[in-house]
Amino acid sequence: MGRRQLSRDGLLAAATCMTLLLGARSMGVGWAVFAKPLLAGVGCAGMVVIEVVLLRYPEQTRRLWERRVVRVTSVLGVLVGGAVAASVGAVWVVAVLVWGLVAYLGLVVIVAVSGRNPLARVG
Repeated sequence: MGRRQLSRDGLLAAATCMTLLLGARSMGVGWAVFAKPLLAGVGCAGMVVIEVVLLRYPEQTRRLWERRVVRVTSVLGVLVGGAVAASVGAVWVVAVLVWGLVAYLGLVVIVAVSGRNPLARVG
């Protein structure tokens, strides 16, 4: 993955995370839910599982992700899913999504600095 795509993906994840977090807060989701270690662990583990699965099919994943409609639909899915979850009181879902995005941002930083995806060895 090139630097440009990596930067784009990092900015997209950061913007999605901040929008989700601010939207949840505006809907009354308290900060305490984001501080629960179990939810942070589930979000981070979920990101790792998704990334490892996608790394098993790199060409197909890259081809799909380069389509703008896929990126837009993914972001909207996370934001709408988070809003629906918050509105029905399933605030733990919002926390898991936020932590998954935070973990992905950490992965983007690692890849940007090292030039390698450490999860590529797992898959």
